Amino acid sequence: MASLETLLPAELDRALPLLLGSAVTGRLADPGQVAAFREYLAEGTLGWEGWRCGAAETPSALLLAVLLAGRTTIIITPAPGLPGIVPDDEWQVTVEGLARLRERSLHYAQVLLEPGAAGQRELLMRAGFRPLAPLTYLERDALYPWVDPPARNEAEWVQYDARTYADFARVISETYRDSRDCPELSGLRPIDDVLRAHQAAGRFDPRLWELARLAGQEAACLLLTRLARDTVLDVVYMGVVPAWRRRGVGRLLLRRALEQCRARNARRLTVVVDARNVPAARLYERFGFVRAAQRDAYVYRWS
Repeated sequence: MASLETLLPAELDRALPLLLGSAVTGRLADPGQVAAFREYLAEGTLGWEGWRCGAAETPSALLLAVLLAGRTTIIITPAPGLPGIVPDDEWQVTVEGLARLRERSLHYAQVLLEPGAAGQRELLMRAGFRPLAPLTYLERDALYPWVDPPARNEAEWVQYDARTYADFARVISETYRDSRDCPELSGLRPIDDVLRAHQAAGRFDPRLWELARLAGQEAACLLLTRLARDTVLDVVYMGVVPAWRRRGVGRLLLRRALEQCRARNARRLTVVVDARNVPAARLYERFGFVRAAQRDAYVYRWS
């Protein structure tokens, strides 16, 4: 294998068409995809590290680690079969890159693959990644089909601030109990890191983080963030505490999310759901969400 070299900032634009290329079609990412990813990196407080084998102009292997708040990372590698990529070199870069990232004391790393990316999946499993969940990316128009907002007497909405931080931490922790959304990640991070990660998921606005208080009890949480120059609101996380499940609270949260979209002139609402969570998927379908993309998530833990 050629020696491992650090991927320099000046080399990133040259590397991104390979890193973001499709394992299924074998095509490099187009300039629009590269620009969108660059905007994603610039939008938040994201850092990154990268490595390559071979010359910067003709790498035989690449790895990009996007470092996230909350001490996790998203790993991006090119698919075997893309121009110049050598599978054995790619495996070596992945293993060595993960070894170097160990020094950052991260909780875990994730990879998101296109369904059907068999060669990439095999390489990452060989490097120590394990299947996490199939993820479905959903979206819907903020106006149509129309959904009535919650009435004033349906819930009290408690906003996030320094005084309510402990309440949010407690409620979010409670919603993880017996959750069907990526339960394998439950307990892998302290709640403070979970909150930091959610805040860094887009343009954080504390007015878009709310607890739903029902009959005097904190029953659920709804965490929204702004994306795509504020034209999209994304459901970063929503959850219901066990005592309030199967009582229509999920529907209440989605009605509130759409109300927030309209109040802020956002055109779309987006969400990601664990495809194994059939009740949640059915709820989103009833609310007019349609599938925008599908990815298979894999996780790596240093411990």
